[in-house]
This record gives sequence, structure tokens and C-alpha cells, in this order.
Amino acid sequence: MTTATLFLLALGVLGAFDIAWFHSYKGRLVTRPECRREAILHVVRGAVYAAQFLCVPNLRLTGTWYLGWLVLFGADVTVAFLDVREEPRSRASQGGLSGGEYLMHLVLSVGVGALLHSVFSATWGDWRLPTQVIDSDVPWGLRMLAGCMAVGCLAVSALEALALLEGSMGPPAPLHVRVRLPATVEQVWNLTQDHRIHPDWDHRFSSIVMLHEDAHGAHQAPMGTPDPRIQTGTVMRYEKTVLGASIRGFGRYKLHRPMRQSTFEFWSDEPLSLIARGVGLWRYTALPEGGMEFATSYTYAVRWGAFGRVVDRFLFRPLFQLYTERSFARLARRYFGVRRPRVLGREGRKPRTFTPRLEAA
Repeated sequence: MTTATLFLLALGVLGAFDIAWFHSYKGRLVTRPECRREAILHVVRGAVYAAQFLCVPNLRLTGTWYLGWLVLFGADVTVAFLDVREEPRSRASQGGLSGGEYLMHLVLSVGVGALLHSVFSATWGDWRLPTQVIDSDVPWGLRMLAGCMAVGCLAVSALEALALLEGSMGPPAPLHVRVRLPATVEQVWNLTQDHRIHPDWDHRFSSIVMLHEDAHGAHQAPMGTPDPRIQTGTVMRYEKTVLGASIRGFGRYKLHRPMRQSTFEFWSDEPLSLIARGVGLWRYTALPEGGMEFATSYTYAVRWGAFGRVVDRFLFRPLFQLYTERSFARLARRYFGVRRPRVLGREGRKPRTFTPRLEAA
């Protein structure tokens, strides 16, 4: 099966280019509703390809097990047939397949034919032998390459499946976190509005600088006292260090109402930043029974296309929710002596009067 494995590896390289260039970059199939069925077929075909990369170099199926080859390649041919039927409808809004993609599919079809001929030429007659699975004589290096291809196929299929799932779930919910503190609104306002202290309790930031400080120097107010020059329209620069990489962004106060709320927008132009832009609010509310409630709500738009939305939906946004909750707990413990702070967040606990929405760019 060495020749068949070489054909399979060549098809894997060509198929990877087809997926990366024509399906993802040019066609953006997973983001187009009219291409959804075609994208689902590609997910299934990726799993079939992974099975081929694992089985062809490593196994020799004999007797009844020989049916495995028929099922495996029969599934490949069936999915390919359904894909060809679906493409005219799926790509109608894009003017059909481009010349380059049509040529690529033609080359892949010829390659699949050569693969099938090679596999069945090498194995024909094995169905007459006793039923068993025999180790292959394919060189170890080719087996390793094929295994890497299998992992790649499964990874791409998983990402595409998650992107399709994410696209069917609607926009992600904003993040909401709040904590009750044994303090006055003024005390919490002064502490949390001092950007010099902010990174000490908020896991989301490594440093924050108000841009007017660059020209006029940092204000000399005591620690725990906000800069009196901060007002609606003030711009800040923030940084977060992740795995040794520093990611920079900017924020601007959209509405600054001392002792009540700060509404802000934030953005980053750095390619490494998943967050492109966002909006949020901090709210300070005195409680009738004493103490106060400190709450935040925010949301954001991401970059990196469908991949970025998948990463955000299933990893980054849940992590940000956890980071914000832990930051509020840290604030309560470190500065207000609350041993077991009750931090509320997640679904069903959002503030009733504010849901941040991104404005159209």
C-alpha cells in the first residue's frame, strides 16, 4: 500500500490548499447561509479523509473485514457526489465555481481515481483470505505523515463544525458581573476609578495610562483617588501581557457620571488582539439595607473571521466571564475585607436596565 499512501498524501496536500484558499479564504463557505449544506458535507468528508489517512498506511483488511475498504471509499464517493450536486445551488450567488477551483476539483478527481485504482490493485483478492487485520508494510515515515494529515483533517472539520454551530446560535450574549460590597458608593468609585490601581485587581489588564498623562505627567493625587481630569471623552491606553506578548488597545469614556456610572468604548488595531472593538458600562448603586452594588456589563466584536467567532464563543468569552468574576472577587477581598465575596454573573443574573450593544461601524 506504499503507492496508495503516496497518492493519498499528495491528495491531502492538494485538498488542504483547496480548503484553505478556495473554501475558506475565497468562498468563506462556513459564514454564508446559502453554503451551509455544502459546508456540512465538507465536515463529513474531512472525517472520511481522516479515516483514510489512518487506515490505508496502517492496515491490511482481509476476509470479511475487506468490506471496510468498500464502506470507507464508498462513503468518500457518496459525499463527493452529494457535494457536486450541491455546489451549483450553493455557489450561485458567487457566480459558480471559479476557474481555479474547477481545475483543482478536476485534478483531485483524477487523483482520487488513481488512489482507488492503487488501493484495490494492491488489495484485490484479500477478501478470499481468513478474516483478520494485518499490519501494513508501509514505511514508518509515511505512516507518521499520514497520521499528521489525519489530525489536521479532524482539526479542520472540528473548527468548521463549531463555526457552523456558532453561526446558528445567533449573536453571543453580553457579559454581566456584579458584586455587593460593604462600602459607600464614594469609596468604591474612588478606588475603581483610579487607573493606577485598576490592574492590581482586574485580571484583564496589565497597565492603564490616561493619554493626557503622556503630555502633562501623571497626576499627583493620593492613591485611591481618581484623576479629576477624567471626563466624558477622555482616552486611555491599556495593555495586557499574554504568554510574553503585549497586546495594546484604547478606550474612551462615552459618558462619565461621577458616583453613578462610566460608559465606555474600547478598541484595538493590533492583529494579535481577538477583540476589535467593544462597549461597556460600570454602574454604582447604593443599597437600601446598606453597602453598595458594583456592576459591569460589556460586549465586543472580534476579528479573525469565522475562526475568531468560534474561539470567542467557546473559549475566549467564557474565559473573560471568569476573569471578570474573579477580578470582582479579588477587589472585594483585597480592598474591602470580604472573605467570601458573592459575585454574580453569567446567564440570568444580568442588570435589568442595561444591555450593551455595538453600534454599526
